[in-house]
Amino acid sequence: MSDVVNVGVNLDAFSAAISSIQALRCSVSRVFHSLKDGMRNQETLEGREKLFITEFQEHLQAVNRDLNELDRLSGLVGRPSESHPLHNSGLLSLDPVQDKTPLYSQLLQAYKWSNKLQYHAGLASSLLNQQSLKRSANQMGASAKRRPKVQPSTLVLPPQYVDDVISRIGRMFPDMTIQLFRPNGTSAVLLVTLGKVLKAIVVMRSLFIDRTIVRGYNETVYSDDGKLDIWSKSQHQVFQKTWLRSYIKLFQSSCQRCGRFLQDGLPPTWRDFRTLEAFHETCRM
Repeated sequence: MSDVVNVGVNLDAFSAAISSIQALRCSVSRVFHSLKDGMRNQETLEGREKLFITEFQEHLQAVNRDLNELDRLSGLVGRPSESHPLHNSGLLSLDPVQDKTPLYSQLLQAYKWSNKLQYHAGLASSLLNQQSLKRSANQMGASAKRRPKVQPSTLVLPPQYVDDVISRIGRMFPDMTIQLFRPNGTSAVLLVTLGKVLKAIVVMRSLFIDRTIVRGYNETVYSDDGKLDIWSKSQHQVFQKTWLRSYIKLFQSSCQRCGRFLQDGLPPTWRDFRTLEAFHETCRM
């Protein structure tokens, strides 16, 4: 009799069981090959039938022998000892009714989510540490009531980095002209001209878009004092729908559903997020 290791499994019987499984798979494959090939290699129909039945019975008997041998070896393999290397959590995987009590799979899923949470928390911590956040030492008492409202902070990036990103975006879309202004010294304001269709004013806070105003190509974008007008909306309803680059053919594209250019006096102003196909607002549903 073979030696039994400390985990309670007969390794020789285990190896023989694996070989028996391979033999069983081969015998089952021969059964299906016999069914696939059918009756052949005989001149008469009766001879073909007899040969097919004889071979098929032999293959089935081989399957039965291999299955009995595997059943015999499975009883010799033994059961693993209770000292599981994964301790209590590892024993959950031995539950025979996984579909009713999938505790082990849920534990693994929770472990993955814990790793993801730790990773994203580390990223958030590194971003927050880059900010110059200052907190008052006296946050309690009457002084806290007089404290001014804290303005939301954004990710602070060097102006040169922001300019470089905007410059790369401009090179990616040659049909758009992007002009960059810094009227207050830090925050960037973009004047985007899309062909001869529209002009858009985009107010940035670092790389975040704070406000967007779209006007027609012939509408003025400057106020009376010569500065960019970042508050007044367009006089035309069509330019109150913001899609920028996909509007290059705003007045030339028909609706992909109804096929018409105008509906209620407006061209198709809605765009599919993936394909940028044009639809009327009522046709997109």
